[in-house]
Amino acid sequence: MVSGERIEEHVIFLIKTNDQSHDSGSEASTASTFPAIDFSSQTLRMNALEFCTALPYHVIFDEHCRLVQHGKELANHVPRELLAVGTPIMRIFEVNRPQIPFDFDNICNFINAVFVLQVKTSPTDMRRQREQVESNDGASATTTFHHGHHLKLKGQMMLLSDRKSLIYICSPYVTSIQELMQFGMRLTAMPLHDATRDLVLLNQQRLTDVEVNLQLEANNEQLKTMARDLESEKYKTDLILRDMLPAAIANQLMNDEHIEAREFEQATVMFADVPNFQAMLPHSQPKDIVQMLNNLFHRFDRLVVMHKVFKVETVGDSYMTVGGIPEQMNEHAETICHVAIGMLWEARAVLEPVSKKPLQVRIGIHSGPLVAGVVAVKMPRYCLFGDTVSTASLMELNGLPGKIHCSDKANYYCLFLEHTYQIATTTGRFEFSSRGRMILKGKGEVETYFLLQSTKKSVWEIVDRERGTASIETRRCAPQGQKRKYPLKPFM
Repeated sequence: MVSGERIEEHVIFLIKTNDQSHDSGSEASTASTFPAIDFSSQTLRMNALEFCTALPYHVIFDEHCRLVQHGKELANHVPRELLAVGTPIMRIFEVNRPQIPFDFDNICNFINAVFVLQVKTSPTDMRRQREQVESNDGASATTTFHHGHHLKLKGQMMLLSDRKSLIYICSPYVTSIQELMQFGMRLTAMPLHDATRDLVLLNQQRLTDVEVNLQLEANNEQLKTMARDLESEKYKTDLILRDMLPAAIANQLMNDEHIEAREFEQATVMFADVPNFQAMLPHSQPKDIVQMLNNLFHRFDRLVVMHKVFKVETVGDSYMTVGGIPEQMNEHAETICHVAIGMLWEARAVLEPVSKKPLQVRIGIHSGPLVAGVVAVKMPRYCLFGDTVSTASLMELNGLPGKIHCSDKANYYCLFLEHTYQIATTTGRFEFSSRGRMILKGKGEVETYFLLQSTKKSVWEIVDRERGTASIETRRCAPQGQKRKYPLKPFM
């Protein structure tokens, strides 16, 4: 190699001529490269009937696209008059895929593609069209057919050995049992060698799984909704239970704990009622009586909650309250006395149904030992038992309208026990007036007192209202032009 000489590389190709001869010009077409099926009786070891049974949906048509042969199951989906030999294949099917004109040459060009053909007219459509024509006395009628109800076939086109015919080996294009039922088909109509049968079963299993999952999700949502509703109802039940029972007792019941009856050394019981309630009934409408009691007890309930005492029960016009149980407190008598003052004041804001006068209540209070416990299971009640309860009831029955009647000392049944007057004056500052000695049924002669006012709290502090509120409400309820005979003077 001489220095400075340019080096060049060359690639040499050897081209040889193919001297193999071909058949005639018609056989030298592109169709000679297509796969062919020899449909001669010497090669195919079955007759035409067996072939139509083995391939129940196949179609054979010639180069002019005229029907030559078809599978036996096609007669169930195509009108028999259209399955006659020589019928143009375009009258029977239309090509859905690939998007090409339905002619022999185009099919040969796309022979390796998957073909989807759809039946143009079903036997049902033909019958409907015939009936419509007959109903119109032979006049021309136009019928609209819905292709969604016509059978689709999916398969492969293959060129036969004569190079002048095509066979369409196919199976129904269905994916679920519902589609099979839509066309009146069964899995037994599928060829044994066709994988469509397994595809339908697998897809049906998948659809079943999806349906089961959807049902499970719906059930879960329903359970969640029911759980929320149950929680809401449980909350309402708990509220009702806490209204019926003290909070501590209600919590024990909700926790399925056993509740023992307890004896309390000191508690204060109060009864309040409407003394002329029975006299109102014959002259008042029932709804007016109920409305009056609802208004009265609503005001009493507000005071009970505010002063943290317990409402035992209401029977008719009687309202029973206790202080010092189940949570013990030293100032139970003082608290009940404040509640009594508030009740007496709140009652004046409620009017009698007929006379429209301010309502007057009488109240009886007594302090002493008692026994308390939960009675019944279906509708549990927190009940009080003992001489203290009966004495408080006697204080109320022997009281006066618009007065708070309190005990001092019991007779020899309760010697050594402090009672309302002594306990209230110990923990609070109240003003009492002696009623003197009186005989109580079953108690003998006892001394009682009327509670006048509290020097520790004003009535506005006891009821937690602004000054003049009750008077304004009562004036609104008074008849127009009527002068009030009983002015509302609050306790000072």
